[in-house]
Amino acid sequence: MQFVKSAPGDEPIVVEGYFAAPPEEVYEAWTTPEIIVQWFGLERDSLHSADIDLRPGGRWRLLHSKDAEKSVGFEGRYIDIKPREKLVYSWSYVVEHMDGNREATPDSRVEVDFIPQGKGTFVRLVHSLVRTEDARRGIGGGWQASFTSLGEVLAEQNPA
Repeated sequence: MQFVKSAPGDEPIVVEGYFAAPPEEVYEAWTTPEIIVQWFGLERDSLHSADIDLRPGGRWRLLHSKDAEKSVGFEGRYIDIKPREKLVYSWSYVVEHMDGNREATPDSRVEVDFIPQGKGTFVRLVHSLVRTEDARRGIGGGWQASFTSLGEVLAEQNPA
């Protein structure tokens, strides 16, 4: 199943998919840490942790890996929240070294629409303001894998 609709490296990155679950369940999968850790990333269950402060201005953080030298993840702030309809948030890739040094990409922007369609939900994600073509290629592949895993997690929650 192909979810990424934009050409590799294009700005913005557009990702679309249909999920056989109602909008409230798909939205919950995007906003509940215990569910996010199951589907986000290049592989299922690959996140170390997820922290969500679901309010405008609230911070979110997805920790991908952590060892004695550094932690690697993604973080941002919620800009707009319309429950079961839309999420808009900033996005940055972050490496925090245990010596206190911190590296972070400039903020990009993610907009996710949850659109009722039949008994399921059509999701349209637009990830914009990613500065380099290489970063856009990597992010596109990450969203492709994440959407695939999200579909699997939602199918397990909603067996046919």
